[in-house]
Amino acid sequence: MGFIKRLLGIGVTVGATVAAVKVAEQYKENNPNGVQDVNGDGKVDVRDVASEVVKAATEVYHDAEAAVRQKAPVVTGKVEDVVNGTAETIKNAVHDSTNP
Repeated sequence: MGFIKRLLGIGVTVGATVAAVKVAEQYKENNPNGVQDVNGDGKVDVRDVASEVVKAATEVYHDAEAAVRQKAPVVTGKVEDVVNGTAETIKNAVHDSTNP
C-alpha cells in the first residue's frame, strides 16, 4: 500500500506542477507588458497580481473543462465496453463452472 500511496502522491504533485505551469503561461499571455493597475487604486501591487493570477487560473480551468467535456463520450464508451466485456467474461465463467 505504501508504494501505491507514493505513486499517487507523485501523480498529484505532477498534476499540480503542470497546472501551475499552465496558469503561469496564461498569466504571461494575458499580461505581455507586465501587470497594470487592475483594481484602479492608482498603484500596481499584490492585489493586482493576485487578480490577474485568478483570471489566468479561471481561464485555464475553463479550457481544461471544455477538453474533458469533449472527450467524455469517448472515455465513457470505452469504460462501458470494458464493463460489458468483464460482465460477459464473468457470466461465461460462472456458466462453465456450473455446467461441467
